[in-house]
Amino acid sequence: MIDQTDPGPGHDSRNVVKKETKGISLLPWIKALLGLVGLGLFIHLLNRVGLGNILDNIRRLGFWFLLVFLVEAGRIFMQACGWSTIHNAFFKTIPLKTLFRTKIISDNFNFAIPSASLGGDAVRTLMIRKIIPLKDGIPSVLFDKTLEYIGSTVFLMICFLLGLFSARLPDSLTIPLLTGLGVTTVGIVLLLFVQSRGVTRILWRISRFIPRFRRWVKSREEQLREIDANFRLLYSRRSSKVFRAGFFHLLSRLTGTMEVLIVLWVLKAPVSFVQAMLISAVVIAVNTAFFVLPGQLGVMESAHMMILKTLGYPPEIGLSLSMIRRIRRLAFVGLAMILFFVKRRKVPE
Repeated sequence: MIDQTDPGPGHDSRNVVKKETKGISLLPWIKALLGLVGLGLFIHLLNRVGLGNILDNIRRLGFWFLLVFLVEAGRIFMQACGWSTIHNAFFKTIPLKTLFRTKIISDNFNFAIPSASLGGDAVRTLMIRKIIPLKDGIPSVLFDKTLEYIGSTVFLMICFLLGLFSARLPDSLTIPLLTGLGVTTVGIVLLLFVQSRGVTRILWRISRFIPRFRRWVKSREEQLREIDANFRLLYSRRSSKVFRAGFFHLLSRLTGTMEVLIVLWVLKAPVSFVQAMLISAVVIAVNTAFFVLPGQLGVMESAHMMILKTLGYPPEIGLSLSMIRRIRRLAFVGLAMILFFVKRRKVPE
């Protein structure tokens, strides 16, 4: 049985707390350093290709940017459909439009933070807490995140096999794809482990080394056990809706591939759907492997240039594709901010 009592008077926790505080205070500096490294790489690539070439390609997109924007909206909508399927099967039904709006806001919360999308998922639970309690919201989000990782892994596996047997994937691209597969698989295993073993049990073990955290866990123990009960409910029920939710997440990855097809067609560098899938997969894999870099700045650009060069296109095409996708992301960040502040002014649904 785990000891849930506070440490006795003979235990000096000051050193532990100091080390903890020191470690936390270093995080902003580490993030800033990684951000500078990414910015340096980005500037180097831009200088190498030439800003003029990139701007010409961006201007060429013109009104097609609206279609690119709508494709990204469709990708997020597919993810919202997967999350909605989980809610309808196991929890209180929430309108799809509410989950769609929440996904737009939470996804773009991750734009500049090194959290592997987990920061945005925390935002998801907070945004719907007035509709369903956290004891239901946290399991629904984590279970949905697990299915999203599974969908991404299946997508990467399909692309890896297609690239290996159809496009004769070189070693320079095989390694990033396998790395991305490995990272997403580890993410799935960790999420399944936490959900199956119980959040309460794991947090109690972690709190052994952090006295302040132990007091927080003790004060929230009842709510944490309710969350664990909901996880047991999720894994005890067998429902075809789980597979349907996973399929929506796989479909969201395929929808995102359309963006690559449209942009490269406009830039007069057309590719097949299989090649577009391969481009998307390599970028996803590289971004996943370097998730600690804020916004994957520099790394995302390198991935686009590397895969397009392999397909026979000049560096400016790869960098232009990456820049257009970043501009689209910034547009969604603006949309997310508008939706967030509009929601705050509304009466809770």
